[in-house]
Amino acid sequence: MSIQLRVLPILLLTATIPVQAAMLPGAGSRAWPANAAKHQIVVVRTAANDTERQMIAAAEAAPPVMTAVAADGKPAPTALKDARWWHKEVNGAKIACAITGAAVEYYSALVEGFKKQVLTRFIEPNSKFSYAATVRVRENYPLDGKILPRVYVVKMSLSFSEFLVLHTTQGIQFSKDREVILDPEGKVLQVTGDGETEVPVVSI
Repeated sequence: MSIQLRVLPILLLTATIPVQAAMLPGAGSRAWPANAAKHQIVVVRTAANDTERQMIAAAEAAPPVMTAVAADGKPAPTALKDARWWHKEVNGAKIACAITGAAVEYYSALVEGFKKQVLTRFIEPNSKFSYAATVRVRENYPLDGKILPRVYVVKMSLSFSEFLVLHTTQGIQFSKDREVILDPEGKVLQVTGDGETEVPVVSI
């Protein structure tokens, strides 16, 4: 008995992926008209009553707390004297080291300004800023070896991205979180999340 082997032809399929010439480095830039739809601002503060709104305001007013190393080698959080919420600039944008009310105002104004600008860039510019703050009441909360009968925990999150293509095909994006614990009078008891922020430069 003989066995016959059949060799089937192999078809090679190729696909052509279109590439916009404007996205290629060195392809040149063009003037893009102002387009508000490409620049988004989302700010949400969730509070059930006036007290919670006041707690969010107090948390946003809390100065940045940076962690240094004390003489005994232990972390020693200290509030910055100048209360500056940012620590460097990347691609012309200030980078937050803490989420504060001033930071929210800055990024909102920055993106609002982009909406009205005619920009000459390699691709159509876009940007987005989002911020959210929530409040939670906690009873019998342990803090620094004590049990506090009642505290307010404010959690804040911020994200920012801009692809204005200032340098060929590069943009930036980052996010940050902050938690502030306050007593019923609005006094800040603890701040976590502050510090230098890593900002990757993204290639488009």
